[in-house]
Amino acid sequence: MALGCHTPTARADVIYHAFNRPFKTVIPQLPKIKRYGYTHIQISPPQKSHSGSQWYFRYQPIDHTVLDGPLGNEQELKALIDAAHRMGIKVIVDVVFNHMADQGTLNKTLAYPRFSRQHFHSRTCINYRDRPSVIRGWLGATCNLPDLATEQPYVRAEAKTYLRKLLKLGADGFRFDAAKHVEPEFFRAVITVVPQGKFVYGENIPENPDDSTEYAAYTAIGRFSIMDFFLTRLMQKAFGDGGDLRMLVEPNLVGKRRALPGAVAVTFARNHDTAKETVGGFRFGDRRDVLLANAFLLSRKEGVPLIYGGDPRPPETDEPADSSLNDADEPLVVAGVAFHKHMLGKPQFFIPGHQIALGADTPNMLFIRRGSSGLAIINKANATFNVATAKLPGMNPGCYQELHHNFTVSVERGGDRTPYISQWGTQNRAGISIAPRTALFLVQISARPCPTVATDSHSESEW
Repeated sequence: MALGCHTPTARADVIYHAFNRPFKTVIPQLPKIKRYGYTHIQISPPQKSHSGSQWYFRYQPIDHTVLDGPLGNEQELKALIDAAHRMGIKVIVDVVFNHMADQGTLNKTLAYPRFSRQHFHSRTCINYRDRPSVIRGWLGATCNLPDLATEQPYVRAEAKTYLRKLLKLGADGFRFDAAKHVEPEFFRAVITVVPQGKFVYGENIPENPDDSTEYAAYTAIGRFSIMDFFLTRLMQKAFGDGGDLRMLVEPNLVGKRRALPGAVAVTFARNHDTAKETVGGFRFGDRRDVLLANAFLLSRKEGVPLIYGGDPRPPETDEPADSSLNDADEPLVVAGVAFHKHMLGKPQFFIPGHQIALGADTPNMLFIRRGSSGLAIINKANATFNVATAKLPGMNPGCYQELHHNFTVSVERGGDRTPYISQWGTQNRAGISIAPRTALFLVQISARPCPTVATDSHSESEW
């Protein structure tokens, strides 16, 4: 089912989610982020917010006209944006327009610097089975976050003013928090101030994570992408115990409404809400599942991958122990980012395991071919996958560099003209050997077979 027409939008390649990081601490990290291949960074909301130190208070605005808080002030934000631009990195700003802060008596008086009582919906709790209630109800555990009347021209004008302020500082795009709690017409109106070429997307956590048609009205806005919680839920199942990676092969995704079309999807394994479990139902079985899910996202053509950079603060007492861990700097993920960069724009094909080798068509293996010059292999099993012969239909003959463990693979044509792996790491073996719970990324570097290398102690190792 079509999710509505979508005007071609600016394309962020891979986004480094610099969550909850003071702006001045991100600047020294920019050379590393650039070296890894990330093209964008995303920062947490910079407006004046609740005075509390916990991360979630950055999502409770007090005054959108003031950029100041625990993450930094306007000058520090400008310094970060300028430093990022000098390195060719773009900056996406997380923005919150659905609601305001619950601090002191504010949620009773509704006397904010730029808003007063007439600019809010009446305080009601949300009935998630009733769409108007989702739009007009107050968020929060006790329905305590005042809900802005985003249908009002004045509120929309204030939102435009805030976006213009950030654009003047050099912002390259925006993530709209709690987008499903705001009517689509609001976004259609306010992004008119955002120039073409800027990347814009929204956070829409679905009520039914198994049916991606829920957000047709948002994807129909044009220039507006959506976080693909649907694909995250499916990956959680596929990479979990008893899961089947073949669930992730089309037509099991968009064709069965389990994922958003790539043109409108921001894909992710974790973000701050799922990592910290403020949103239930999206937690992976273990951290290795998370990293393999990121490898899958970076192997695909579709979607804009968002990679969670962790939280510089230790986890709160009610958060999972791994909620602060950084996925974006993990070597496996960094190799995936490099693969994604090499393969940008190349068509995608899922190769059925039985076309590669006996025993390869299993729930634990996935083979993703990109064009005829790239291949990602994922093994989620707790055992090595090892075969002495392996065919690679559709791949070019030549020498391939593996980006994660830095070895080479030769592909030649067999007697039936089908490409096969003639050298895996050394001249002493062919086929495939991939260690448990990992992924490999092969990129063609030459049309000729790889040079023969001397046997060493690692010649028969698994990777």
